[in-house]
Amino acid sequence: MPDIDDAYSQALGAIAGAEDVFAVRAAIPLALALAGMPASYFVAPLTADPRVGRILTSLGNPRIWERHYRSSLHRVDPLPGFSLSVSGAFFWPDALEGGALHDRGRRYLKIAGKFGLGRGIGVACYGPQGRSAFLGAAWPHAEKPEISVLQWVNNVGQTSFQRYCHLVRMDETIPALSNRELEVLSWMCEGKSNSVIAQILNISRSSVDMYIRRLFNKLEVTDRTAACMRGVSLGLTVGRDYQELFKQTRKREPGNAI
Repeated sequence: MPDIDDAYSQALGAIAGAEDVFAVRAAIPLALALAGMPASYFVAPLTADPRVGRILTSLGNPRIWERHYRSSLHRVDPLPGFSLSVSGAFFWPDALEGGALHDRGRRYLKIAGKFGLGRGIGVACYGPQGRSAFLGAAWPHAEKPEISVLQWVNNVGQTSFQRYCHLVRMDETIPALSNRELEVLSWMCEGKSNSVIAQILNISRSSVDMYIRRLFNKLEVTDRTAACMRGVSLGLTVGRDYQELFKQTRKREPGNAI
């Protein structure tokens, strides 16, 4: 009988080496079954706004749940949005207790429970160019899952989604921005006005206006918000939360003061 560690390694290897999307979909249930999870689902893109259209990939779930989820339940499923607020995999519904679950979310979990999805393990999955998805795996057992099981779901989710992103590429050329354009984009994403950016960079307001027009053209957008979102998704700049985290980290390092 093969060692369990070998079985887990082979399962991840099958996902990472899948030659097409169908092979990825076939390998995921086999990997999750090793930890006693008979059904799962992916939704993408991963956003906090449930009004955004979501693509559902259902693996081993009842067809009637799939129909209801695609038609309406995706709007009230609290799990994808919650996954954005935590690091790594989580066990539901326990992780959502204490105010994290609204009335519609409770109703969703009650309905989902009728189809075997009242308890499970979820994780946010991330890929290149800002691509993201949510993996939810049903947990049909009475006892709570061990930490190792949550880590396994995380490994399966990240590996499978990154393989999917490799197979289904978003062929997109990252625009070449000058150093000054990158500076303007960064300050624009900080919420600074054109006049304030001009003062910070010690250039004229008309120059800032020109740089922003160039940014709009290169990023193929028509407003500041879209430019910032696209800049972050392409890795051209970072959000304010990351900048604040960097500052706080530097402050804690010996010999550094910002």
